[in-house]
Amino acid sequence: MDSLRLILASLIANIAGLLFPIKDDIYGLVLLFTLNFIMGLLADLANHREWSFRKALCFFRDAAIYFVMVAAIYLLGHLKGEERAAMHCVSFMIYVALYFYGTNILRNARMLTREHSTLFKALNFLYYIMSLKMVESNSYLKDYVELYDNDKKNSIC
Repeated sequence: MDSLRLILASLIANIAGLLFPIKDDIYGLVLLFTLNFIMGLLADLANHREWSFRKALCFFRDAAIYFVMVAAIYLLGHLKGEERAAMHCVSFMIYVALYFYGTNILRNARMLTREHSTLFKALNFLYYIMSLKMVESNSYLKDYVELYDNDKKNSIC
């Protein structure tokens, strides 16, 4: 049993060593996901919705999948000798997560404030900029939103 524990610890230490160049990105994702979880929880509680264990598990599953994807992209690029390209891919994935989770954080933060307060107005403006104006200024994002809306209309669920 001790040898299994030693092997597992060595494996984790080696993977952590390989991921060291993107440690700041991983810390940023942890901060982003934690803030998203806390804001979502507070928004649910403030709006008298019950705690959903299933919703929390889905969030942690999604966060774990995103972490694994980021780590896998970096590791594959590193193993191919394309570490610089892998760093660019990881950076792009961080910005994508920052946009979508940041928009969600702002939406939840708005729900925590009084509607006519100064903080609500500031959060509402930031949410407006992130959710609408950034979409208009980025053609890829605009195409994605239009495609996603059309797919959603055509889906069975």
